[in-house]
Amino acid sequence: MEGRMNKYRQLSPEREIVWTEKLPKYHYNHQQQHHEARKVPVVYYLCKNQQLKHPHFMEVPLSSSADLYMRDVIERLNILRGRVIASMYSWSCKRSYKNGYVWHDLCDNDIVHPAHGNDYILMC
Repeated sequence: MEGRMNKYRQLSPEREIVWTEKLPKYHYNHQQQHHEARKVPVVYYLCKNQQLKHPHFMEVPLSSSADLYMRDVIERLNILRGRVIASMYSWSCKRSYKNGYVWHDLCDNDIVHPAHGNDYILMC
């Protein structure tokens, strides 16, 4: 009789599997929203025939904790205006220099410096 009881006390393979549940979708969305919550305002000017057009405004989510990179701006422009617009132009940001300002030429991995405080101004 004892042998038969020991037979039933052994665990089946199904009982050894540990059940894990995925976190609900709203938890994943909450984490993404928290990550995307840090956005900076960017004003950019498009040039046509060496004339500045009216300014455009957009908010760009930061990929790093402190700095705005040109690649972040390009990604946001690709979403808003399509892939063509960002690749058609060369980009510069307005920077304060001594008592005035200068236009600083940018590449994809460059940091975009604010013109004054948190004001990011770009020209293409």
